[in-house]
Amino acid sequence: MKIPNEKRKTFLIISIILVLYIRKDLYISGLINKYMKKIEIFKFLIKEFHESKQPDLISRDLTLPQTNKIITVSGSRRSGKTFYFYQIIKNLLKEIPYERIVYINFEDDRILPINVEDLDCILESYYELYPENKKEEIYLFFDEIQNINNWEIYIRRIYDKEKVRIFVTGSNSRMLSKDIATSLRGRTLTFNIFPLSFKEFLNFNDVNLNKNFEYSTDRFKIKKLFDDYLNFGGFPEVVNEKNNLEEDILRNYFDVMIYRDIVERFSVRNITLLKELSKFILTNISSPFSINAYYTSMRQKMAVSKETLFEYTYYLEESGMIFLVPLFTYSLKRQQTNPKKVYCIDNGLRNAVSFLFSKDEGKLAENIVFLELKRKNNEIFYWKNGGEVDFIVKNGKKISAINVTYSNNINKREKDSLLEFKEKFKPDKILIITKDIDEKEGDIIYLPLWKWLLQKN
Repeated sequence: MKIPNEKRKTFLIISIILVLYIRKDLYISGLINKYMKKIEIFKFLIKEFHESKQPDLISRDLTLPQTNKIITVSGSRRSGKTFYFYQIIKNLLKEIPYERIVYINFEDDRILPINVEDLDCILESYYELYPENKKEEIYLFFDEIQNINNWEIYIRRIYDKEKVRIFVTGSNSRMLSKDIATSLRGRTLTFNIFPLSFKEFLNFNDVNLNKNFEYSTDRFKIKKLFDDYLNFGGFPEVVNEKNNLEEDILRNYFDVMIYRDIVERFSVRNITLLKELSKFILTNISSPFSINAYYTSMRQKMAVSKETLFEYTYYLEESGMIFLVPLFTYSLKRQQTNPKKVYCIDNGLRNAVSFLFSKDEGKLAENIVFLELKRKNNEIFYWKNGGEVDFIVKNGKKISAINVTYSNNINKREKDSLLEFKEKFKPDKILIITKDIDEKEGDIIYLPLWKWLLQKN
């Protein structure tokens, strides 16, 4: 029997509706199953953290203020952000029970893949485990949260609506202060953690600084350890390495920074050029870097544009691997047109991958001085006007001028450039950092680098 067209249309429509309904039902069921599975995983991770023993710690010097704002700790890979979290948690445990602290590492493979919608499972999981804490203030520690797109939307919502204190970490490449300030709109304070300072390096080597240490026999051990710090840097894992694998570890850090923090994030295609550029810059730390000059030398080897070089240099800076220091001048145009001096995040990283023909102790010493100044949140410039001053340091309204000469033979031009700058700009202090000289000559203070690094001010 032939079915009329109208009935056939009606049957087809009903069939389509049923299929869509079934698919929708299956889709919703799948979402529910996925949500419940995430709940169980987060419950397991939260409980695992509460039942685990805190690792042994050597305290870092970074101090956080008492605040209700979101605390963001940013820094290069392997600089010690996770262990700094444990340090904060250890201090919190003097005041609150363990059960009111939640720690999630978003690089844990058990929670992958994960997107921003899944983050709602965290508090849901916690309150299922600890319903009695619903009215208590909960401390949330989210490690490497930058791996989740739009994570800040979730953080902003729970900060506004829940009774929580929030701490987040992430690598420089995706946790820059300017990005966070935009997305979290004044709700956060951002702090940078660097590889170990020399004082922290000594603590890792079981050297505690006593009063008047510079006059005691401890100074010999301190100066010997400084040679290691100068050449191998301050990444905590490298400092703790006892099997002569420092260079292998550091080369691995370099590859991870290149591929994960730059290539993946910025979709870089010319990886060979990126590596060539990064190694060139690392080799030439403490020197002015001109993209125009580098372009002239590179275009004979490979097809390259200035725009690409500008982009790749920006990516290296964004990743936290390198820093660019501008000229000190009141002319913005002159500052923008002059080359910037380059420095890197760690001496050991630089030595492991750069093209070395000598020890380069002068460059390494200047890089350490830069990192110490940066660690203390100073504005840093260099100055050149006939003579050159390595660092012009602005801290509030105070200005200091510093030259670094890792030697005991001080060239006259090092003094003359400082005195020239003093005549023009009247800085509060002028200083030459040396290898061993410790004295004052007129307005110029001379201090050994190892001793300068351990001064409180």
